[in-house]
Amino acid sequence: MNISARRFLLSLRSISVTFAATILFGIPALLSAIIDRTGRTPYRIGQTWARIILKLNGVRVRVEGLSNIDKKTSYVFISNHQSNLDGLAIGTALPSPLRFVIKKSLLKIPIMGQAFKLGRMIPIDRSDGQKAIETINRYGRELKNGISALFFGEGSRSRDGKLQPFKKGGIIFSITSRLPLVPVTVINSFNLMPSGALHIRKGTITIVIGKAISTSGYGPEHADQLRERAWTIISENLNKYASRSA
Repeated sequence: MNISARRFLLSLRSISVTFAATILFGIPALLSAIIDRTGRTPYRIGQTWARIILKLNGVRVRVEGLSNIDKKTSYVFISNHQSNLDGLAIGTALPSPLRFVIKKSLLKIPIMGQAFKLGRMIPIDRSDGQKAIETINRYGRELKNGISALFFGEGSRSRDGKLQPFKKGGIIFSITSRLPLVPVTVINSFNLMPSGALHIRKGTITIVIGKAISTSGYGPEHADQLRERAWTIISENLNKYASRSA
């Protein structure tokens, strides 16, 4: 079998597994959301969905620093973004229900889009900055009793696997919501599913959870300072842990 044919079969397998799991768990998630308006139950179902997709594709998730957070406390998590596997890996690694900040266009995906909506994910329109801020602030009022927000600091996936500069959105949100900021480092996901790839390679993704950074006493004028601090922590973790990834 030549390389092109092998890649096609691997891509077909990954797509089939993802589609089947989405159908299997998407419908129960939609039904549970009718009863549970907090989004907690649909999120838990979504975690099972993510674990199965990763497992069937031979992806393991290793977590470092879990003791740095309390599942009853709400946080604003800021993560680097290497591939489409990041959300799945982080979602299975963190104990708290998460409100992912997602592109509004993802709500149009059949079943999955409805699950995102009923799971109270935060859809933003990146073409309208002011409206995006208003949406984030509106959903931010729901972040309590352990429900947390997740921002990908770079705003979009890295095209080459290297850490890109962070945007201010998640930092400003952490300051205005008065929630602790937690840097999260995703390691090795780019190697398992680089930009443009349709199939998922077997291997291990390491999730490093940093110590919470209090934003008490900070104002928007400190956003650059906090952004640099979060970026530096994630950059150092990438250098420190990369060689350990399988």
